[in-house]
Parts: sequence; C-alpha cells; structure tokens
Amino acid sequence: MKTKVVHSQSKLAWNVIRTEWGLKYKIARVPYEQCDDEALNTKVKDEALNIAIHISESMKTFNTKER
Repeated sequence: MKTKVVHSQSKLAWNVIRTEWGLKYKIARVPYEQCDDEALNTKVKDEALNIAIHISESMKTFNTKER
C-alpha cells in the first residue's frame, strides 16, 4: 500500500493518505496542539510528524504479511 504524509489544510494535524491511482483516502490523522511557546510547538509538531511517518511506513508492509 503506497502512502504519504501531508499536512491538513484545515486542522492542526498530519494526515496519512493512500496514493495509489483510484484509491485515494485518509488512513490516519495525527493531531497536535499549539501554545505560546515556539520551541514547544516545534517539538510537538515534529513528534506528531514522526508518528505519522511511522504509520505511513507501517502501511507499506500491511498487506504483504501472511495471515
């Protein structure tokens, strides 16, 4: 399953979406919160991105495992 991570256009979140032709849909949404501290905002946003990337990478092998 081919996926990619993109930032939501309307929410504070990263979306994991499927990119195969004719099969575009959202697999997961990884939200994050903002506050007044810029350093904390960057850390929280990066953590959410890393989680979204992990989900995306996991989807590459999701359908290839023996059941």
